Amino acid sequence: MTNSAARSIPHSPQAGTLDIHVRTPTPHDIAGLAALFSEMQRHYRRPVADRQAIEAAALACRPVRTTFDPRVLLATMDDLIVGSIVLNVTFPAFELSRSLYIRDLYVARSMRRHGVGQALVKAAAHLTYAQGFSALDWTTETGNIAARQMYESCGARVLGRTYYRLAREDMDADPDRAPSDPDSRRDPHGRQPPPTAPCSALDHQNDSASHQAQ
Repeated sequence: MTNSAARSIPHSPQAGTLDIHVRTPTPHDIAGLAALFSEMQRHYRRPVADRQAIEAAALACRPVRTTFDPRVLLATMDDLIVGSIVLNVTFPAFELSRSLYIRDLYVARSMRRHGVGQALVKAAAHLTYAQGFSALDWTTETGNIAARQMYESCGARVLGRTYYRLAREDMDADPDRAPSDPDSRRDPHGRQPPPTAPCSALDHQNDSASHQAQ
């Protein structure tokens, strides 16, 4: 997304015909956001304990105090939290600046295809440039056409980049063995290796939420 394109996106609290508001969280939102996080983890078949969801929500609802604290926005309707977006600060970005990266975007199942995802992305773009960041970046699966259409409707453009990850189990694997060898992921002490993580929380959560939130 170019700076000029993102700056021109109007920040509107409403999307479609629903009264959807996007705002920063407060400590009063911890319980509601924890419930949304729990739904998100169940959706991606990685459920967590209530305590873990509350801890994550408390972290997301903390005021920004330092340069690299995450920026979080909530979408609400009738005071109910229906979506969230988490932005991480990246450095160095263009010309040694700081930029924001969408690490997570999720819309409640009951509110998909009502413009919530689009409202969150537009609000994130507004926040990015209002706070002096140089760009707003994120990734999505190439084959997720609905998500890409939604993002491009917000003014985003596709960049010619390849996304990599070096997972923990890849680092622990014996480099002398072929990846297809099941022993290549065996712990030297006989312990079972951890389950393979999804490509990215953003790749899965952002995609599934946004392609149903138009």
